Amino acid sequence: MNITEQNNDNQEHLLVSSSTIDNDNIIKLRRSSSILTLAEPALLLIATEEDDNDDGETVAVSKLSSVSGILYGILGSFFYVTPTFIIKELQIDLLDAVIIRIIVQILLCIIFVIYHDYTVWIGSLKEKWLQFILCILSCSLFLGYFIGLRYLPFPDFTTLVFTRLMWTVVFGILLYKEKSTMMILLSVCFTFIGVVFVAQPTFIFKQNRVVEITPNITRVILNETNIHNMYYFNDRTIGTSLALMTGIVFSFSTLILKQLITLKIKSSALVLQQSFAILVCLIFNQLYKYFLLNDVTFFTLTIFQWKYWIAGLISLIQIFGVICGIRALSREPPSIITIVAASDIIFAVLLQNLFTKNKSNLWILLGSALILLSVIFIGVHKFMQEQKAKKKRMEMVMISKTET
Repeated sequence: MNITEQNNDNQEHLLVSSSTIDNDNIIKLRRSSSILTLAEPALLLIATEEDDNDDGETVAVSKLSSVSGILYGILGSFFYVTPTFIIKELQIDLLDAVIIRIIVQILLCIIFVIYHDYTVWIGSLKEKWLQFILCILSCSLFLGYFIGLRYLPFPDFTTLVFTRLMWTVVFGILLYKEKSTMMILLSVCFTFIGVVFVAQPTFIFKQNRVVEITPNITRVILNETNIHNMYYFNDRTIGTSLALMTGIVFSFSTLILKQLITLKIKSSALVLQQSFAILVCLIFNQLYKYFLLNDVTFFTLTIFQWKYWIAGLISLIQIFGVICGIRALSREPPSIITIVAASDIIFAVLLQNLFTKNKSNLWILLGSALILLSVIFIGVHKFMQEQKAKKKRMEMVMISKTET
């Protein structure tokens, strides 16, 4: 994955206006960040928790900080995507590698909560249920992301996961009664076409089979090719399903997280809850492999490999990616950062095609471009909404000044 400055119609469910203009400076209200991180959406909130205690305080930011905000956003994407790519190329199970990062993350959260004397489990019965549901969704999001990467190439999976923005907009239209615009409709269409191009279902895309001229071995080669294609498309089907599921779950968790933050529940407490829930899932994953699959390689081989500890240390780099994301959100409107966040797709495609033998075909590149374009459309749409809301606020301020 926050929302302290909202429009009265409560429609800005994903991207919330965060700034007003005063002459040559941009005046930004202190607030928690928007939900833009994939695997753990609440992680962005912890570093801006203190900002919630300073309601109404303004900070003057020069126009140069807009450029730095975009650079921070790009750097944050690089620091999050690259470690995931490297860990996958090291052939270390991502669910094994991230154990180190989750433990470090929990320790940091505990220190932060104790230092500020926050209560971890608080609220009414309804709010506690929402927190419990959010933990379940976060675990599903986490597992869906890292398991899905086993079945799809990294850029394909990253591209499909970015449908989360479209799902969030669609759910906002259904739940918050937002009006659909031409940009929203175009983004939905481009996203749908892009998903088809990236997923490449068998009833549309036929794989070319290599057939030898020699009659005696033609049948053998065809049979081997059919088996290969069957496993290939089964993997793509599973990976595509997990990617789309991850996007949908992200949208639901975003909406619930928005409501909890609006209810003044401390974001650091939510981070700690979700971190513990994810750690429990990782422990159950190891128990499942040990007792049900009789897979003892993690305890007898994996943890003694230098590649595992390298992968664990590399996973810690993602924390710097989150910090850069927070810096970006403190300098730019969330709509702009949403567009910048789409650089995840660009980095994933570049890393895959530059450093591996598994190259993306033309259809996958075209599908990635369409989904990237849909993200830009959504970001531009939200930016226009922010500008309109900003103009209305300025008009109201001018009217109030003239009345006084």
